[in-house]
Amino acid sequence: MKPTLAAALILGVAALPVGAHAADPAAAAAEAAVARYAGPQTKWEGPTSAPKPAAGKFVVYLSGDEQNDISREYGLYMKQAAGHLGWKLTVIDGKGSPANWVSGFNQAIALKPDGIAIFADAKSLQGPIRTAGEHGITVIGLHAASLPGPQPDLHLFVNIQEDPREIGKAEADWAIADSKGTARVIVITHNEYQIAETKSGATRDAVAACSGCKVLDYANFPASEAAQRMPQLTTSWVQRFGLPIYITSVGDNDLDFAVPSLRASGVKPDQAKLIGADGNRSAYERIRKGNQYQVVTVSEPIELQAYQAIDEFNRAFNKAPPSGFVQPPYLVTPANVDTMGGKKDIFVPENDYQAHYLAIWGVK
Repeated sequence: MKPTLAAALILGVAALPVGAHAADPAAAAAEAAVARYAGPQTKWEGPTSAPKPAAGKFVVYLSGDEQNDISREYGLYMKQAAGHLGWKLTVIDGKGSPANWVSGFNQAIALKPDGIAIFADAKSLQGPIRTAGEHGITVIGLHAASLPGPQPDLHLFVNIQEDPREIGKAEADWAIADSKGTARVIVITHNEYQIAETKSGATRDAVAACSGCKVLDYANFPASEAAQRMPQLTTSWVQRFGLPIYITSVGDNDLDFAVPSLRASGVKPDQAKLIGADGNRSAYERIRKGNQYQVVTVSEPIELQAYQAIDEFNRAFNKAPPSGFVQPPYLVTPANVDTMGGKKDIFVPENDYQAHYLAIWGVK
């Protein structure tokens, strides 16, 4: 009998035969969770109505770091979405550090826009965000806080992202299921971002709850220092903890700098498995090739969220509440890497989100 698609997606690799029962209850639960995270996303769960868009609005996007795929692509897709409404959008590069985010945000205020979107940690920008509010400027976050939804304490109209608790759990579940409940895990985080702390904490806690698993290290350093930190850290983890190991990260960008160290050390890909998040193009490429250490990523729907950001601005400009929409996490595995937009190395839910947004905006 042929396995079902859900069963085939459980791991995306042949680590567990279909129908196998893991010895640890945590591993059995993780297998079921992975099948759910890796399943297709075809249902539209977003808004079905919106206020009529106002004409001539101007929005600034503060990119956390234009060297990061995800940060850069938010700006590209937001500009595309804004164009459908006849709005203008300008991008400012935050260059990867809180000090530069503050400088960039102040530049944005000086441009006197109607709204500012930030792919940067809102807690680091509270002074400038309050100033923006005093000038009547709406601020929306993308990955800017611990959780999605309205963030009145941070002076954000809304924060747009998948739920980082679910993302972190999905990373842990894959390692737990793949190892049959014996995973030895490194957790990498960048706690200058609230979302990273929440995400990595969920990974750490889920691994710790598996009785046969172990968190070997919880490594926190600034995201902008990944190129300098990751090569040495990766080598040291192999030397200190031995093999096999799982290395999880709050962002795929870190793993770009782990692969060369693993290869130089002669580590076999099945002995050091990399688990990431965000869905960077490099992550898709590594997963597809199958011998590049990275086995999965939890991918964010960047274009969908960019359209959502423009929709949320429209609601704010019309004094309407946020939409309440949160797209579920999606686990990219070797089995599904070429689906849901994967052939273009991005996560594109097959729920016609662009058509839905254009329809509720009343534009083509």
